Amino acid sequence: MERGFRICPATRAKLNHIEAGEGTMEDDTVFQEEDFVTLIPLFKTKKEVRYVLRLRRDDIFQCKYGSIKHNDILGKAPGTVVKSHMGFSFIALPSDLSDIIRNYRKFRYVTQVIYPRDWGLILAFGDILPNEKIVEIGTGSGAFLAFLARRIGDEGWIYSYEKDPERAKIAIKNLESMNIPKRYTIKVKDVANEGIDERNVDTVFIDVPEPWKVIKHAWCALKPGGKIIIYVPTYNQVEKTLKELMSQGFVDIKIKEGFIRDIQVKPYAIRPELKGYYFSAFIIFGKKSMVIPWRYIVDLRKGIF
Repeated sequence: MERGFRICPATRAKLNHIEAGEGTMEDDTVFQEEDFVTLIPLFKTKKEVRYVLRLRRDDIFQCKYGSIKHNDILGKAPGTVVKSHMGFSFIALPSDLSDIIRNYRKFRYVTQVIYPRDWGLILAFGDILPNEKIVEIGTGSGAFLAFLARRIGDEGWIYSYEKDPERAKIAIKNLESMNIPKRYTIKVKDVANEGIDERNVDTVFIDVPEPWKVIKHAWCALKPGGKIIIYVPTYNQVEKTLKELMSQGFVDIKIKEGFIRDIQVKPYAIRPELKGYYFSAFIIFGKKSMVIPWRYIVDLRKGIF
């Protein structure tokens, strides 16, 4: 037993077989170049620490706990332990996308990003399927675009619009640094004033401060029955957006908000974490219609909104 961890019995048995020449680690179960790795300390820290690196032969990762050679991770199985030159031990695991976005040093934030707590809600209630053609309005840092690009399959495509050229450049660099499949096109264009180029797309996703200004363009881009999804953080935005959706020919409108609470992972004290991130945004869903329901017209005339 080494201070900070103990080798699992099954792992010890596997290693004994390998040392005896009775087996090997399969190539697809070990870390290889260009893999993303998350390093989690096996020692106590004041705050949660997670480091993400992209493996490249002969590179060296530096942090306040010392340096770690990428070569010491390459060829090792996920779940093994690596040490810094200062003797600190870390467990090495494959990185998931949320880890990369939050902890990879080369990912640059230029806007607030949509985090995993909402990815699943958008995917499920928006019924986003493989091979869809999707328009995204508001590329931002590219986090949600990265998630979609890994989910839509080889035949799907995302047309992402960003009106700020510098943000678009940063998003492109972020996506390339994360090795995201090239299933997207980023366009520098102000949709509110210039519209959307594509037609008959399956889904339009909107994440901009004034979504009501682009809803009419979304209607033109969608196929009949196509889906619109809008991400807004305040009630004021929901009110204006809802009014515009109802007047522009969208029906089956639903508004969702998700609550996720982290639970403390301690067998002797299982309870909700004292601090948490509980609210992110309201998510509005709707579908393109060829008519406006009379009840919508009545509600709008009454000035309910």
